[in-house]
Amino acid sequence: MILYNWRGHAQNFGDELNTLLWPRLLPDFFDRDETTRFLGIGSILDRRHDTAALKLVAGSGYGGYEAPAGIDASWIVHWVRGPRTARLLGLPPALGIGDPGSLLPIAGLAPPPGARPPRDTGFMPHFESAIRGAWPEAAAEAGVTLIDPRDNPAKVIAAIAACQILISESLHGVIVADALRVPWIAIEPLAPIHRPKWIDWAETLDLSIAFRTLPPSTALERAHLTGLNRFHAGRRLLHRLDTRLAAIARERYAGRAATALRRVATGTPQLSAPGALERGQTRMMDAIAALRRDPLRGWRRTALESAAAGPTAPPRLHGRGVSAYQDTQGWRIA
Repeated sequence: MILYNWRGHAQNFGDELNTLLWPRLLPDFFDRDETTRFLGIGSILDRRHDTAALKLVAGSGYGGYEAPAGIDASWIVHWVRGPRTARLLGLPPALGIGDPGSLLPIAGLAPPPGARPPRDTGFMPHFESAIRGAWPEAAAEAGVTLIDPRDNPAKVIAAIAACQILISESLHGVIVADALRVPWIAIEPLAPIHRPKWIDWAETLDLSIAFRTLPPSTALERAHLTGLNRFHAGRRLLHRLDTRLAAIARERYAGRAATALRRVATGTPQLSAPGALERGQTRMMDAIAALRRDPLRGWRRTALESAAAGPTAPPRLHGRGVSAYQDTQGWRIA
């Protein structure tokens, strides 16, 4: 069984957590047999997987980047990220337990208490914002510490643990901060395509997220919100002009973003209720124990049920080309 994770042209913290988390939670569990793949963290439950492979699901979600997976007898579901994923894939609601990123402290990946006294206000953009934006300049001007989601995941975890407050446009920045009990302020992702998965996770904790907003920090970020990237010609144009667009009025865009970021940093942070977090962690660890005992005993449609269900999955929720997650070349096997 292979451990699967998404990796595009730039690595992303949430997806890379798979390579740290699962070897600790399931030691000596994986090999290089690609006929069975293990799907953990990520919005990866769509139709780009090999139909002939057996897919074991442990906490993955559906993000709307492609059409949902047609759940047939080749899928064995132990749990999914949240109730919205379960509903969209036609799964029992009880399978929407939580995101495995919340298990980071249980896996021994939290920095030792007191290793570095929390003192920073950190800001973690979405990895696409980190690529297109001037967030290093904006963060420096706002007086907050930039945490780059493209960095080594262990380094990112240490940086989050060192924060008094984390401001994050990255979902897994918030999930890990919440698990480490670092108060957080959620930034509504600039790209609407990335927003539904936040609610999917939050519903497992009975949590209402108080999103704040930040403006684009470059003309390039702004251009990606105009709809140009929904068309092949528009995407080619953005790619050809990316360096030029990133430079246009850069100081003005970065200054406006810094002003907004400074204002957001004065807001009231959030944390999930301790009891809700512990209940979710317990349920996921129970599911992992059952998975370890018998990987093939998760929820599964029979071949007859799959045939009777037919092609019920709706099309993808978002247009083509609005996110790097839709890059079919980005699918990698750990």
